[in-house]
Amino acid sequence: MGSLKSLCDVSKRACDAVTPMVLAFYNSMHSAGTSKLKDDKSAFTIADGAVQHLLTDHLFGRPGSVSKFRGIVGEEDCAVNLSERPFTVDDLTIPEEFVPIVEKARRDISLLAEEIVDCDLYRSLTIFIDPIDGTREFSTGKGEECSICIGFADTQGAPVAGLVYRPITDPPTWAAGSKPEEYFAAELDMVSESAQNNKRGLLTSNGSISPFLGAFMNEMRYDQIRSGGAGNKMLMLLEGKGSAYIQDRGVSRWDTCAAQACIEAQGGILCKFTSFLEEKEDSYTYLESETNLDFEAGKSNLTMYNCGASVAMKKSDPVRLATEVTEVKPYSNLCGIFAVAGKSNTKANKMTILAAAKAASKVSPPAFD
Repeated sequence: MGSLKSLCDVSKRACDAVTPMVLAFYNSMHSAGTSKLKDDKSAFTIADGAVQHLLTDHLFGRPGSVSKFRGIVGEEDCAVNLSERPFTVDDLTIPEEFVPIVEKARRDISLLAEEIVDCDLYRSLTIFIDPIDGTREFSTGKGEECSICIGFADTQGAPVAGLVYRPITDPPTWAAGSKPEEYFAAELDMVSESAQNNKRGLLTSNGSISPFLGAFMNEMRYDQIRSGGAGNKMLMLLEGKGSAYIQDRGVSRWDTCAAQACIEAQGGILCKFTSFLEEKEDSYTYLESETNLDFEAGKSNLTMYNCGASVAMKKSDPVRLATEVTEVKPYSNLCGIFAVAGKSNTKANKMTILAAAKAASKVSPPAFD
């Protein structure tokens, strides 16, 4: 009989197994041929492809065998060969010096796969995987801000279990949980209660932020706490290193499925920001789909990151709203994010944040791009 807790446990041990490989890749990031830019100009590394392949093809699925899960959605669309030398990830070749550590990770993952039973519960689940959440940070020397995200969603598309795991921190830090099974476990870098009480801040990306978020921080008198990766920011909320995470710019389902499951298991919340502004707490829909199941016409701006292949926007193109679901990628989170950890998930605190967000919207509306 399988359980969501068991899936979280085997996922955590799988992350333990790939960590030596990820560290080796991270320490060689300045070597030629280990990374490239994707069509949307976002970063891609051999770690992204190798970790996803090991999880999708060797842990949760076996080539040529009947899947034990309803579906598996990974961020990377790439061809990976980890069986015949030279090992390759798309057109990138894994250096020969890393072959032994890759082979050990593959063997360890394959052994863990044998622990995953074939059961009705697992066949109802869709898995969302971000193999290296925060690839830009991974490729620029900020690996402690990266995480491996593995989320499990039920037949309604609700995230019911997940693991967010930082492989580069020493030791690795992580959180896993399942609200339906009242399970939560973590090894985190917690800050003291006094430090939490003395510092109020909004978690934001390392890059630029929208004028709306600037106005919101002024309203709340929040400090700006910069960091990379959506999964990492959820762990920071759990560690008490930020008061809230609001994003009015796009991330994707694989960025938030595991994080949402973890933070909800701890008593917190992650929901669409558009919904929060309407005093609701609607979740994104985490299901395998060819179209975006949470699309709202005229709500989100098209960008080179969220547009579908038929649109093919460039950075220099004028901003316009998406009016047809065919214009956007199926797994883009187009409605923003609002998240707080359990301690801050109170009606009074959320109403204070809502009032500040509405006031900030009058200064500059959320970007939703």
